[in-house]
Amino acid sequence: MGIDLWLGGAVAAGLLGYLLWALLRPESL
Repeated sequence: MGIDLWLGGAVAAGLLGYLLWALLRPESL
């Protein structure tokens, strides 16, 4: 377990969260 795993998880979670937000609020883009 290293920092790379944490960074990868954080980036993946951020991208997924942003995609979900964009899908839920398309008019806000």
